[in-house]
Amino acid sequence: MRDLTEAEDPYDVILKKMREYPNDIPVDTNGNISEAFREYIKLMFTPDEAVIAQHLDIKPLTVNEIAKRIGKERKETKILLREMADKGIIQDIGGYSYFLTVAHLFNIGFKYSKAMERLGKRGAELYQQFFIKEKYYKRYESSDAGTPLTRIIPVNTSVDHQSQISNAEEIHGIIEECQEPIVITDCPCRNRKEILGERECKDKYPIKETCFQLGPFGHYFVERGEGKVLSREEAHQVVDKLAKLGLIFTTENVKVANHLIVCCCCECCCAFLRGVTRFEDKNDNCVARSNYIAKVNEDLCEGCGLCEKRCVFKAVTLIDEISSVNSTKCYGCGACAVTCPTRAIRLHREERSKIFGNLKELTETIYKENRM
Repeated sequence: MRDLTEAEDPYDVILKKMREYPNDIPVDTNGNISEAFREYIKLMFTPDEAVIAQHLDIKPLTVNEIAKRIGKERKETKILLREMADKGIIQDIGGYSYFLTVAHLFNIGFKYSKAMERLGKRGAELYQQFFIKEKYYKRYESSDAGTPLTRIIPVNTSVDHQSQISNAEEIHGIIEECQEPIVITDCPCRNRKEILGERECKDKYPIKETCFQLGPFGHYFVERGEGKVLSREEAHQVVDKLAKLGLIFTTENVKVANHLIVCCCCECCCAFLRGVTRFEDKNDNCVARSNYIAKVNEDLCEGCGLCEKRCVFKAVTLIDEISSVNSTKCYGCGACAVTCPTRAIRLHREERSKIFGNLKELTETIYKENRM
């Protein structure tokens, strides 16, 4: 452990440690930490909490290790850490180990009530500054070399019956194989825009119960009395309902069954999709395309235009009253196919995106690519 001098500001120590996060933190081209992000962190941690948090790392440490660092007894340390985790400002693994986290702090404050009380509207404004205006979204979404942190996952009903369907690459398969509990919480991205009074999809998509927390992340909310626990069957039903609304499913860009989050994303609020659907400085790697691509059976297409309206990536257009797909714009989400009345547009298997074996492989790749 690096020695901490009395002169060091605890917030500076926290920010320095957070820079070891694979995607880094909001900094300018000279490596100076964003003042908006600095203020955001000060909203999250009180001065007393920062004194404790500065001794944590971005990788989990046991209670005993942290107790030694802060010079307190194990029992007292565990109580302090538990209180901080309950407030949503640090992350725990079953109450046995604790760590600083960056991505967690961007979203927990807008889907967990105790953290939201701290951030409020000012937190949403600061997020707008460092994430959008200072363009941190690029590094949040993907590495400097273009490796996406998340990927699109289609619904199996949108896939052509002759195409291979892998459980690891399809939303119902992920729900069927993931660790329990399956917990549904509010969408942090739509909540953030709602707080700012800027939500475009106000009358189209809900905020409530549209973000899945799985396994350890599910436990985090359950233990703190938030979120709603779903059975697998209930989760499948929620997926079908949200798919019909037109929301896009994303998860970590890995193959393993133990996913932590499945997001149900809209094109106007999502921290990832907006990289290509809204921001002027586009990030085509904001999310990995699925290994499927939409194709149209012209004999079945009746030219109703529903698929064109539902495609958030503007990959589908009507030409001479027949749907046409621009393959370079298609992300393979299946939103176009889910409600096609004649099943004229379907997803077909096409290998085009790398899916990493596990989170360790993915995050190590992003870390290296951001520091080349």
